[in-house]
Amino acid sequence: ACVLCYGQTGSGKTHTAFGPPGALEASDDATDGLVIRTLRDLLRADVSVALQYLEIYNETVVDLLTGEPCDVRRDNGELTGCVEAEVGSTDDALRLLRAGSVRKRFAATQMNARSSRAHSVVVARVRQSRGDQILESTLQLVDLAGSERIYKSGAIKDATRCGEAVAINGSLMVLGKVIAALVEGRAHVPYLESKLSCLLRAALGGASRTTAVVCCRRRHDHADETLQALRFGKRCALVTNFAEQVAASSAADALKTIDATIAQSEQSLAGLRDRGSGNLATAKTLQDRLAQMRTRRRAITDVVRREARVAEA
Repeated sequence: ACVLCYGQTGSGKTHTAFGPPGALEASDDATDGLVIRTLRDLLRADVSVALQYLEIYNETVVDLLTGEPCDVRRDNGELTGCVEAEVGSTDDALRLLRAGSVRKRFAATQMNARSSRAHSVVVARVRQSRGDQILESTLQLVDLAGSERIYKSGAIKDATRCGEAVAINGSLMVLGKVIAALVEGRAHVPYLESKLSCLLRAALGGASRTTAVVCCRRRHDHADETLQALRFGKRCALVTNFAEQVAASSAADALKTIDATIAQSEQSLAGLRDRGSGNLATAKTLQDRLAQMRTRRRAITDVVRREARVAEA
């Protein structure tokens, strides 16, 4: 699964992800951001959790837990050279987040006194036992750096800030191109044009349940940026991923998985039609997917019936 916080600089993405200033030092259930809330819920469950914490700054990937450079594999989006630290409690997780936050790149601009100058990502590797099986999952919690108009932020007066803004806007533009290609069903999706889209490849077009949180400023002089952010969110809603269990221990389990996929696909298809987007390529993909799942369900149902007859005999 993946959660993306997207929006203009100063619109509240880091607040949404991590909470108000000081949240990592003094966690508060009422004001904690989604990263802390999510990790707390995970660590209350009967699972083991390992964390990675990184940022992408000017197309360079840095491990925030060590300060050392790491990288993203172009073929599958996996991280290489990034420390993975086991955590057993919320306090453990907060200590790691605090250590990483010290290394995060912030700077003051005319639009934000503490502007994130890089995309930051918390990756949780979750492992749980189900009978004699081990189920592994990955959760990405992404605080994207904000898009910014250079003349508004004042970055044009500072070569470093200007370079950062160009890199941020460039990677967000690639993210938008990837979303557009997926919605339109193009044969080529430009994942490889930025480290961010490489890292989020599974979240954007793979077997991931992904949520985009769009943050907006209320002031009317930022209306153009707000409209752009909302349009990005609308395009994200048109992308359909298929989250599947990798293996099932029985035909009954397989039927449950397929039924859940069918229900999810029907819901997504209905949503597209309600928004007047039933003619898009993604809707055709969903229809094909539904047909495949229904055919597979009939085949498994036949197997279950045969096994039942044999058992009765």
